Amino acid sequence: MYSLKKNSVKVDCKRNGTRFACEHECNLHHNGAVYACQMKNISISGALVSAENFPPEAIQIGDTCALSLSNDVMANPGRYTSKITRLESNKIGVRFLSIAF
Repeated sequence: MYSLKKNSVKVDCKRNGTRFACEHECNLHHNGAVYACQMKNISISGALVSAENFPPEAIQIGDTCALSLSNDVMANPGRYTSKITRLESNKIGVRFLSIAF
């Protein structure tokens, strides 16, 4: 993967849209379970999240999940229906499919 840094924004030339590094709490919803996560980066097309002891073995590449950008359910900033595109020992990459408010 080729990337370059431009004015302190990491530009990833292989992705759809510029990825912006961030540290933000979020929730990953998968098959009725909710996992507290930390967002590592986000773009117009997807995000990378991490959590301790993650991902659960029940999660597979290609699964549909949802990502809420807040742990506060009353804030309701929207839920991004997503597809899991990447799995690492403590990180999950998702591609956004739609958003619901």
